[in-house]
Amino acid sequence: MVSISVNQARSRADIDAVRTLFVEYLNVLNTDFGKAVGCADSQEDMQDFPQKYTGLFLAKLDGVPVAACGLIEVNHRDIELVRLYCRPQGRGHNAGRELTDAACAYVKAHGYVRLVLSTEPVMGHAVRLYKNMGFTDIENYADAPSACSKYMALSL
Repeated sequence: MVSISVNQARSRADIDAVRTLFVEYLNVLNTDFGKAVGCADSQEDMQDFPQKYTGLFLAKLDGVPVAACGLIEVNHRDIELVRLYCRPQGRGHNAGRELTDAACAYVKAHGYVRLVLSTEPVMGHAVRLYKNMGFTDIENYADAPSACSKYMALSL
């Protein structure tokens, strides 16, 4: 039986694994979805990684990194869930939900009110996950020129 574990990435090795997964995710967005995913253009956060991140989370399947996500503070009450990605070999083990649950726990523990995110409707698997977890549609919270076109939030 396989074992999935999710932890906040704190060691250099775990942070490097998250960075690798984020770069892989950006490549997948550009190759698999092309111009249908406007948020794939934004790579500014990778220039000085991980400085802009409030938190990084890594999922491992039997000790092997397979999924990751990050948190970036938007303002004193909102924090953004970004770059949630799972490699194909990690899918089907609830890694996305486990990562989002870990992010929610972090957000609550640090006094934020809402977890916000942006995605694209074409990414149906992600939209379904977020809706199943209680996220609802909201207006654009970031005003970023390269942001995705669907915005969601979960009040905590």
